Amino acid sequence: MRMRYLAILAALLITAVGSTAGAAQLADRQHCDEVQNTVRAQLETACPCATAENRAAHARCIGDKLRELSACHRGSDGREQCGPVPRTCVLSLHRAMSRSSCGERDAVTCCLPRQRDCLNDPHPGDGKQEGTCARTQKPCDTLRDCVIPVCRLATNAEGCTKGGGTVGSGKDCSTACAP
Repeated sequence: MRMRYLAILAALLITAVGSTAGAAQLADRQHCDEVQNTVRAQLETACPCATAENRAAHARCIGDKLRELSACHRGSDGREQCGPVPRTCVLSLHRAMSRSSCGERDAVTCCLPRQRDCLNDPHPGDGKQEGTCARTQKPCDTLRDCVIPVCRLATNAEGCTKGGGTVGSGKDCSTACAP
């Protein structure tokens, strides 16, 4: 009886910790997206796509600028003062900004359609978008509302369209496939 009680307690604890961690992870991702939108202009000014000699050089430039924007130092009052980019966001921002075709002559961003489920709509097909598409915040009523483009890099425009995609509107994946 005691073992059964401990097993149930352990299962409840694991479930509670897992759901809390998932919610915190989503909040962190949304916060990092906001930070990215805030510092995007600074990153594009410091590391212009048009003059990148190659993709590695562009990614290195982005990394250097993110380190600068997240650096901390002691202020005159003795308190630690940090840049506008929290260190918890640096890796995700670097990954997002490095997913670009900058420095590659013919490369393009390619938007591929991906179907997601429409979740939590009590009456699908009634014309009211009361659900949300899986892994997004996009409202939906039916599955047709949940065809979300996913960005990938393609070596050229022909390869993108041949694979069923459309050429993105920009050089980096964080903005190329936005609706």
